[in-house]
Amino acid sequence: MGDGVRITFLVVLSAVLFSLTSQAYVDYTPNQNLAEEVRDNPYRILPRNSHYSLALDADFFKPTFVGGDNFLYYKWDFYHGNGYWLTARAEFKPVEKLSINLKTLITQGTSSNGPVYNAMFVPLLALTYREELAGFDWETRLSDIGRLTVGTGLFIEQKDTMGGYIMARRGGFAAALMVDGTGSWRLDGGVAALDFSFWDGIVGATAYIQETAAAIQPPEFTWSIYSKRKIDKYWTYGVEAAANQNTWAGMSFVSYDNWLGDPREAGFHYLLKPQIRYYGPHIMGDLAGNVQHNYVSYEQNDKPFTNFMDIMSYGDDVIASAAQVNLEYVFNIFYRVYAETEFVHYNYRKEPDVQMMFFRTGFKFFPFKERQDNFGFMIGNKYLISSSSQIDNNTSGTVRTYTAPNNADLENKPSFLQQTFFMINYNTKL
Repeated sequence: MGDGVRITFLVVLSAVLFSLTSQAYVDYTPNQNLAEEVRDNPYRILPRNSHYSLALDADFFKPTFVGGDNFLYYKWDFYHGNGYWLTARAEFKPVEKLSINLKTLITQGTSSNGPVYNAMFVPLLALTYREELAGFDWETRLSDIGRLTVGTGLFIEQKDTMGGYIMARRGGFAAALMVDGTGSWRLDGGVAALDFSFWDGIVGATAYIQETAAAIQPPEFTWSIYSKRKIDKYWTYGVEAAANQNTWAGMSFVSYDNWLGDPREAGFHYLLKPQIRYYGPHIMGDLAGNVQHNYVSYEQNDKPFTNFMDIMSYGDDVIASAAQVNLEYVFNIFYRVYAETEFVHYNYRKEPDVQMMFFRTGFKFFPFKERQDNFGFMIGNKYLISSSSQIDNNTSGTVRTYTAPNNADLENKPSFLQQTFFMINYNTKL
């Protein structure tokens, strides 16, 4: 994983975003700060200067499903291979204060239907302006505002978002207003969040306004308070609580992330992250059982299963506990092995309990000493249930629909399911 991907980016709500190191098929690539990401990276060889930067990430893959009751049901998923996923990014800085970012996703999930049928091209454009005014550092961003976590992630966590935000920072204080035009939880309307954070996230508070198809009105919850901080280079904690006139919700987590040795040449990496959450009955009104994932793609594989959207796909009035354990051993610059697991238990009062254990384990081979290109082999059971969105050809209008295996409706489904599979892939970064 490149240094730029490891950098946590403070976008909204001024809380520190904590990203788990993951051996997913392909690393998530942020559509921002590209100049800083590639500047000191010797593996990034595309042209760049003080006004523009370029980067390209490509992954070629082939999964093979291993039996089970749903073997035939899932073998025809969009990404059943042989396929590729290509991310091309460009950042233009006509002046120091202004950045224009373009991220294009080009993918062909399988060769089964020829070169055109399953091909997708998704452009993501962003405009960022920074200014110093009245003693504050201001930042405004429009269109693609990236992968957001609000507070500790009680309601919005690692959400790919289109909309805009404006942020003001001074010392350890930050204030931000974010508008998510893609709805956060459902597609019929937008969500705005106003956040204030003090002492670099030690204390923070967020107020929400939700737009529905009918009108602009307060959502079922109106505020939350949180504390989230990276204590040192190993430990991170987060706690958050929210309430409305009906009930309350809360979560807490702690994580320990450590490298023993050199991440590139030889060493051992381990990450532990237990968490617990509670969502009271009707905390989100009628959302439980009616969630919508507005964008689920190949590079979403690095996300954990436990988040608000997956919990609400089964119901509310729940105590959700989970633990992530990630291990990685680097033999030398050529070989490394890894294993990542997630243990999940959702204890619902009115719905059946959900208990799952996800795993992915495999190895990577880096054949070129001077490059980060690698061949990978993985076996796992954490499979992305839906991989693309497209226009429904069975309607007279341009109605956006969602393709899950043999099912065009993605409403009220978790993002991952348990389905054993093998994966071979080749990854390169330019």
